[in-house]
Amino acid sequence: VTFMKRKFGLMKKAYELSVLCDCEIALIIFNGSNKLFQYASTDMDKVLLKYTEYNEPHESRTNSDIVEALNKKEHRGCDSPDADGSYTLTPTTEEKYKRINEEFDNMMKTHKINRVLKGKFEPPPGTLPAKRVLKQSGR
Repeated sequence: VTFMKRKFGLMKKAYELSVLCDCEIALIIFNGSNKLFQYASTDMDKVLLKYTEYNEPHESRTNSDIVEALNKKEHRGCDSPDADGSYTLTPTTEEKYKRINEEFDNMMKTHKINRVLKGKFEPPPGTLPAKRVLKQSGR
């Protein structure tokens, strides 16, 4: 139950980030049983292709990096591990968050209803079956 709730929360945050910041997101999760879950804000194939062809230096984090950043944040007494972490929500942004939450909740309710009616799980829009992703990435 905890995994499913946290996975849902992570996908919701990814959705919010993609809408609020106009960015592309590809989220790939393998659970302890090696079952694949994925979310893409646009077409997963396009985002993965962009990722594999990207040659510029970029931020890449691991669990140990995140733990280190969180420890530094605690010692500095600030709210964000990022140096420029002073963000203020404007009324417009707050309204966007509210609208996104409502849209996402409605989308998930509809998805749950469809899943119950069809009696099986279907991935959310913008996702691909794992076999297709692996085949196209040459793995």
